[in-house]
Amino acid sequence: MRTMKKHQLMLVGPHVLTTSIAGWQVWDCASDPVPSGRQVDAALVAITRDTSPPACLRALADAPSLPVLALAPDDWIKRKDWRVLGYDGAVATGASVDALADALADWHRDATLETLARLEASFGIAEVTSLVERFGAMLATVRDERDPAALADMAHRVAGIAGTLGFAALGRLWLRVSQGEIKLADSARRAAAHAIGTIARRG
Repeated sequence: MRTMKKHQLMLVGPHVLTTSIAGWQVWDCASDPVPSGRQVDAALVAITRDTSPPACLRALADAPSLPVLALAPDDWIKRKDWRVLGYDGAVATGASVDALADALADWHRDATLETLARLEASFGIAEVTSLVERFGAMLATVRDERDPAALADMAHRVAGIAGTLGFAALGRLWLRVSQGEIKLADSARRAAAHAIGTIARRG
């Protein structure tokens, strides 16, 4: 069994988190604002009237596909189209540690790597490696595609293969794109880029 590695979770905003989350090394952007070569795996942002857009945070971390989750009041989550605003998830202010862990689970790469390892044990390393490499090429295509019709044509295939290989969040997003929610395309492309990074970490 692969030992779960701690991923880097960047906190942004006042009083974002006062507890630890299994599998995550938490650090506060307020006390250490510049990553300085630190690899950031996800960001949790407390929503205030002065909150910078997620794109600014991704630029700060030098990570264009960085998963950014909003920590916000329930009414904000219900009123705002937060995916269109550039967030990849939203968690209610005051959420339990378990709820935070669930929201972040989609962006912790080890679960997917575990699924790939199990598939290799069942079907052979060569077979799974070939499938993953072809999937990675497909993801690179959808990541860079800007034509809505072309994206819609590829979305269902991406969703199906993603689910098989353990990329749960990716599969759910691309399924929604395939069902006509083209406004989610930017979020789905970021998830594709994140999955490409996960594939690159296979050992």
